[in-house]
Amino acid sequence: MRTVTGSLQDRSAAIIRRFRQRPDSSARTLLITVFGDSIVPHGGEVWTGTLLRLVEPLGIDERLARTSLHRLVGEGLLVTRRHGRRAFYSVSPAAGHDFRSAERRIYYPRDERWDGRWTLVIETNALTPPVRSALRQHLVWLGFGSIGSSVHICPLDRTEELKPLLSDLGVSGQVAVFRGEVATSLSLTDQDLVRAIPGDLSEVETAWRAFVRRFRPLAEASRSGGRDVDPETAFLARTLLVHAYRRIVLREPELPVGLWPAAWAGDAAYAIAARCYHALNADADAHLTSTSEALDAPLPPFDPDYGHRYSPPEPT
Repeated sequence: MRTVTGSLQDRSAAIIRRFRQRPDSSARTLLITVFGDSIVPHGGEVWTGTLLRLVEPLGIDERLARTSLHRLVGEGLLVTRRHGRRAFYSVSPAAGHDFRSAERRIYYPRDERWDGRWTLVIETNALTPPVRSALRQHLVWLGFGSIGSSVHICPLDRTEELKPLLSDLGVSGQVAVFRGEVATSLSLTDQDLVRAIPGDLSEVETAWRAFVRRFRPLAEASRSGGRDVDPETAFLARTLLVHAYRRIVLREPELPVGLWPAAWAGDAAYAIAARCYHALNADADAHLTSTSEALDAPLPPFDPDYGHRYSPPEPT
């Protein structure tokens, strides 16, 4: 049996140090994680000064952060509001659908139930090219694949997510949405259709195994006696944990349990992420709150609707 060395503080600091030495993602994508993981559950809006203070220890200086925020606003992911001389940022209403979809995929286990039916979205010629492009991008984020130039499929029920999306895009009367089973004796099988869903399973599995190697020491440290960690370190480590997990899980095809390979590496990754998250969460949230209060722009209290992220880890 392998002996665990290093406290939760040590393991967390090592993850932060490695990221600062060899950043594996852009400031832009890291800021998206900070908003989804930390800002949205605390009212959804943050003063620029608070945000700069939170991400600076990860090597994101003020100039880079402001440039990235400007890009996110230009891309329609964030909106900005001024109050006096201060600028505040929040997730745009249009991007809110995508953040809610990502929330479900990042923090909650896969839904094992499947009724054998697929969701189909069929475009009509009434769509303008810009709207068609936007619709297709959102459908990819919802886990749809294409089996033709205007036919998109997903093995999960996405009707509830589609209602506000189609309404916001103004295309509710310009696409057709169906739910139905595959007539296997007449057409492709369910497994054939899975190949149309975005995501290379072999590449994603390799990424999950690397995630497990990277964060297993942190999960093991959370089982040991040395669980004390300072709030800032906890916040930074939690951010990098969720960021790494998010970047992989959103590449996964969304499949019901009957269509997944046996012993999928993502299941082990979810268990490790859950254990690390629960070990860091309270201290990380304390740092987030105290930082905003110290800069005289306090965030609203944590929204209890976000209190069930990750299923509880197995007992030690």
